Amino acid sequence: MRKTNRVLSLVLVGLFVPGLFLMSGCSSSPSEEEMMQLNTLKEEYAALQKELAGLSQEKSALEMELADKDAKLKKCNEDQQVVRQRIGK
Repeated sequence: MRKTNRVLSLVLVGLFVPGLFLMSGCSSSPSEEEMMQLNTLKEEYAALQKELAGLSQEKSALEMELADKDAKLKKCNEDQQVVRQRIGK
């Protein structure tokens, strides 16, 4: 029983692998349509990379602005505590 299953498995694999190669095609060069799609994808990728770089710069600027405002808020809170201590509250 085990030998039968093993032989059957080997036969199926033996048929599947060559069938896979036949179905995948044997073209040695891409078609004109495939090249156009590739070029379109490359252009889209470049545009997305450029947009990502711009958004990263914007994020950095916003993070710096947030840090500056946090520092100002901390300074204001410290000044407020000093004033409260001086007036006795």
